[in-house]
Amino acid sequence: EELLTDFLVENADFHGEKTASTFGHQLPFLFKCLSVAKALSIQAHPDKSLAAKLHANDKKNYPDDNHKPELACAVTEFQGLCGFRPLSELKAHVQQVPELRGLIGEEAAARLED
Repeated sequence: EELLTDFLVENADFHGEKTASTFGHQLPFLFKCLSVAKALSIQAHPDKSLAAKLHANDKKNYPDDNHKPELACAVTEFQGLCGFRPLSELKAHVQQVPELRGLIGEEAAARLED
């Protein structure tokens, strides 16, 4: 079984000269292969400066200092959502759209409005 990092060390030209000279044998993105049979959990990744700080303070939980931009490449039909509305917009929508309020429930709507 070969690790991706081992492959990159042995095939330095694989990810291009500029990327290799800038990042060495680390990819500047998180490489994942996922089979999306059901909804995936929400994930949040730090930007580059926060990633560097987290890594400096906690190498166990933040093993590298790079940010994690993501790219999805679907090989079958796929629908994805990205980004979030500001809290003020969410509050307004919950107040103005009864169907949304009903969907999230009265308790969650009240917490959002507090």
